Amino acid sequence: MALEIRRIEERDRSDLLRLWHLGWHDAHAGIVPTDILKFRTPEHFAIWLSRSTERFYVACDTSLLGFVSMKDTELVKLYVAGKARGTDVARSLLRHAEKILGDQGVTVAHLFCTAGNLRAQRFYAREGWRLVETFEDNLWVPPDVALQYPVPTHRYEKSLPEKARDGGKD
Repeated sequence: MALEIRRIEERDRSDLLRLWHLGWHDAHAGIVPTDILKFRTPEHFAIWLSRSTERFYVACDTSLLGFVSMKDTELVKLYVAGKARGTDVARSLLRHAEKILGDQGVTVAHLFCTAGNLRAQRFYAREGWRLVETFEDNLWVPPDVALQYPVPTHRYEKSLPEKARDGGKD
């Protein structure tokens, strides 16, 4: 079956949460303060998703292989299932997000990446994203938690092609 990228549907929710939970722990658990892990349970990811105002897109063939989310000029999340790493799923999701942002008139897109997430950093650099600054940013915690967990965070930018005036046709 061919890869399909589409808006998230309710039927995708549990698979997306499982993939996000596993992917976050794989990429971040060893580079963030260990105390944050108490807020990285499947239940906390469900809260996080339910409060999100991002637009989510999923990549599927016979199962959910990854997802990307966007808000305003930002690519917010990009996760790919372990079995889909090394394929073109991550690149396809990234390009899909870049196209949507570009079609909305965004000329410079942004993304943030926890410093030390080397796999993501190498991927973004290969895909033409430019590291423009590193700063301390607080990790997400549930709304009723007053604790803060600052971590070094990279901000990347990428110039996107302007939307064609003829509706995107060549």
